[in-house]
Amino acid sequence: MPTINLVLAGVPFEIETPSLRLTALFADYYRYYDPGVIYDRGTELSSARIRLELESVDELPKPADYLPPAARLVSQTGVLGFWECEKERGGATEYYFRTEVAAFHVEPKRGLIRGLVAEAALNYPHILANTYSLFPILLVLRSLGWYHLHAAAAISPRGRVWLIPGSQRSGKTTIVTALGLAGWRPISDDSLFLRQTSGEGGDDLMEIVPLRKYFHLGNELLSRWRGLDGMLRGHSYLDRTCVAAVEFFGLSLKREDRVQRVDYLLMPEITGEARSRLRPVPASDGLLMLGEQSVFLQMWREHTLCQWRNLERIARGASSLKLDSGIDLLEDPSEIARILEEVESGCGELVGEGFRPSP
Repeated sequence: MPTINLVLAGVPFEIETPSLRLTALFADYYRYYDPGVIYDRGTELSSARIRLELESVDELPKPADYLPPAARLVSQTGVLGFWECEKERGGATEYYFRTEVAAFHVEPKRGLIRGLVAEAALNYPHILANTYSLFPILLVLRSLGWYHLHAAAAISPRGRVWLIPGSQRSGKTTIVTALGLAGWRPISDDSLFLRQTSGEGGDDLMEIVPLRKYFHLGNELLSRWRGLDGMLRGHSYLDRTCVAAVEFFGLSLKREDRVQRVDYLLMPEITGEARSRLRPVPASDGLLMLGEQSVFLQMWREHTLCQWRNLERIARGASSLKLDSGIDLLEDPSEIARILEEVESGCGELVGEGFRPSP
């Protein structure tokens, strides 16, 4: 049976499925992790900490046929349902995810995920890889001390680290792509992993690692920004296209960007106004945004405390800024880099009503 082997955030990870279409999809999705595909492993034992077993089916079983009677609904967000089930006689708690086209059974203690993928899921294959299957993987990573943050990130020519958390469609990918065109190093368009680690002296440190994957860029930007001509384009879905931003911006294919500090916390919101506005906000606003964009933040008390300490470290150490993103950024992608670089250099003043350039 085909098996994909890779290392994700330092964790050995494998995906096994008899479907060659799913094998090709996931090998492509994790292409920046140098995945190896074994078509016949024989009797070789697995050393993976996370194992994803996928089975392709024509249609999903009905929820009553899939979920145990004792399963309790934890949340329902859009099409994604999330259940937990406590096993009898002290067994480890197991979890279930379900959408209209995919369902997953997760045993975090074992690092095991079993998934059923309906044929209809392959109508939007990168939603399957980038969203539906990612949630159970993030849950197992959380049990191992790696916490997910829904945020983009870029490093400026001065070496400053800008973290850009925000909800879906808030402009994260637009901003980091524009910064990449201006010579910055975009390291993530929407997903980061955080963990607590120790320094040489035993002090607690924070480490941030991007989830390296295709950027999911709006088709409007691809047609509007001529600087993106020549960027390799892959699968398109809805109004977005998967693009090979890592290669386009000349980023290293072998070295992961790992950072231990954040200099600026930028919170974007698309306003539709003519001009963009950048303004300072309290660190508490930044911390609130980080909490809102943290997947599974309230799962397992000891991990919640550890993740919250990391988020507090980010908010305390960074300058928190709110970006009201206007039409000018769409018309001229260099505008965002100009504004942020003026903030870094001190060539202007951040006041209550926004950024004021120096005369």
